[in-house]
Amino acid sequence: MSDVPSVRPMEEGDIAAVHHLDSICQGHPWTPGHFRDELARGESGLALVWQGPDSAIEGYLCVWTVADELHVGTVGVSPVRRRAGIGRSLMEFAHEWAVLRGAVLAHLEVRAGNDAAIALYAGMKYRRVGIRRGYYTDNGEDAHLMMREIGAPSA
Repeated sequence: MSDVPSVRPMEEGDIAAVHHLDSICQGHPWTPGHFRDELARGESGLALVWQGPDSAIEGYLCVWTVADELHVGTVGVSPVRRRAGIGRSLMEFAHEWAVLRGAVLAHLEVRAGNDAAIALYAGMKYRRVGIRRGYYTDNGEDAHLMMREIGAPSA
């Protein structure tokens, strides 16, 4: 059997599985309604799932553009599939999508204590540009605001 995953747009039928995975991945998971809102964004948003060869959802990502910026809302990868390039691949896909829509900057918030995610983003040329104190309501943890250039500004 080939170990070929697929990346595809998230669908309404994926929300329960994505929500379950988000509950494992995030300290303060999104509700199913949050994911439905992402599906309703239309052309300004992108919601993806990474589906393994056994059809299980192993990763997800929700991003949107505002003016010339890409905002990463949430991204998660199954703990048993981490460090396999899934998160990086989803992020790279989002960057390419956003550049096609005129984005020149990407930004995100990440828990100050999430060393693995911070390392991933730093390895993708994100740099810390600020701290959002007490950003996460579940435990009051700070968020690092990280940003990177993803496209050339229009002339």
